[in-house]
Amino acid sequence: MLHSLGIRDFVIVDRLDLEFRPGFTVLTGETGAGKSIMVDALAVVLGERAEAGLVREGSERAEISAEFSTDGLPALSAYLADSDLASDEGGCLLRRVIEVTGRSRAYVNGRPATVQQLKEIGEFLVDIHGQHAH
Repeated sequence: MLHSLGIRDFVIVDRLDLEFRPGFTVLTGETGAGKSIMVDALAVVLGERAEAGLVREGSERAEISAEFSTDGLPALSAYLADSDLASDEGGCLLRRVIEVTGRSRAYVNGRPATVQQLKEIGEFLVDIHGQHAH
């Protein structure tokens, strides 16, 4: 379960901190309100391609963090342990920093990680389906 999503200087977002509670969550808003930007930020922290154009104009870097529960996901817990990325408190904190140069860095539970590792972890956690995806 996604517990929180933090976005800093991403596309047009200056700062956004969301906390999610157990149960059904719905994001609604008018066209242009930023719903797709939030989903895009989540995709980037889960290993999707990042580029310099994602950094908000006038900023040096964008940063996205997402905290997930690993409860009920023994395969993910094993993956994190095997990769030396497990947290002492349990759970999974993903973070991605994108520099204005286009270079990015990834972290899992505060430890440096590869984008490929973010993708592999994301496979355990989230399925993102677009409006016209099959």
